[in-house]
Amino acid sequence: MPHPLDTLRDIFNLSPDFIEKLRSKIKEMHMPKGSTIDGNKNVQQNTYYIRRGAARAYYTKDGKEHTMSFAFNDEYIMTHVVLKSGDIPLSIKFMEDSDIIAIPVRALTREMKHDAGANMLEASMLLNSSLAIYNTYLEERIYTLQCLDAVERYKWVLQRYPRLLEYATITQIASYLGVTRETLYRIRSGKY
Repeated sequence: MPHPLDTLRDIFNLSPDFIEKLRSKIKEMHMPKGSTIDGNKNVQQNTYYIRRGAARAYYTKDGKEHTMSFAFNDEYIMTHVVLKSGDIPLSIKFMEDSDIIAIPVRALTREMKHDAGANMLEASMLLNSSLAIYNTYLEERIYTLQCLDAVERYKWVLQRYPRLLEYATITQIASYLGVTRETLYRIRSGKY
């Protein structure tokens, strides 16, 4: 997938000046393997686009991690859309060295509320394009959780994320699929 701004330029035929305005609002960063973006404030301020790399979003409840999503090359990882409660600690952990783009969704949303001009248009286009892509992923995930059995979910996750077994633990994958670790062991051994 091309850079999010290239996608916008292609869809809306935006001028180079307009793209540069948008580029000034985003931040490109390198995240080393094992680094974490912690806390509700940091995680919920931005939408993250993984240009190259691997990441896992999770929340911690009662001392236990619950995996919400994975993202690999050219995918969004957007936890702020799913959870807004300040009581649930959200984190994103990078499973390999990653190059990411942070899109400041909260700042853009504030800007859209206060400016009825071109800034509102550019901010809404950037947000809407990322949300449309993420919405497709969420619909697929909901369908998978509601309509597929445990074996089918496991096959789906391996097809969706071919590199997943290189980076995630069995516990993390089981949490993501909504099954116990023991069930996942049985599925993997063919004894389920």
